[in-house]
Amino acid sequence: MATSSVLVVYDSKQEHTKRMAEAIRRGAERAGAHVSVKMAEACEGADLTGADGIAIGSPSYFSNVTWQVKKLIDESIRLYGSRRLKDKAGLAFSSAGTERDAKQCVKMIELAFGSHHGMSMLPGVVATDAQSADDIAHRCEEAGGELARQAAE
Repeated sequence: MATSSVLVVYDSKQEHTKRMAEAIRRGAERAGAHVSVKMAEACEGADLTGADGIAIGSPSYFSNVTWQVKKLIDESIRLYGSRRLKDKAGLAFSSAGTERDAKQCVKMIELAFGSHHGMSMLPGVVATDAQSADDIAHRCEEAGGELARQAAE
């Protein structure tokens, strides 16, 4: 299997989404990917285009992404015309108090990067306060591994 490069981009306020990002990183590394992790506010277009697979995560605020992730989405318009993200493997993830809010946040990321940019999005990962930390970490590690495998194809 070819080695892939995976970028994990996230914003986190209370460390929940950060822990998800770290678990996704672990899973992707175990699958053989070279992984970079960046905060959303430090991520640029070249980071996105340089990766074979991209995981993007945000805590949910009123069922939406944080302004830092929204800014990343808005600035990705520069890549839209050249279709430089098309067919890259993608993964959205979100933490929230409720599953409904996390799912809506994931949908926002999937709409921007899947529908508009044409990335091949894997099923998103949601985490809520009602779920155990071990279960969340396990699901994130599995998703990171699958992202790395898809990115290598």
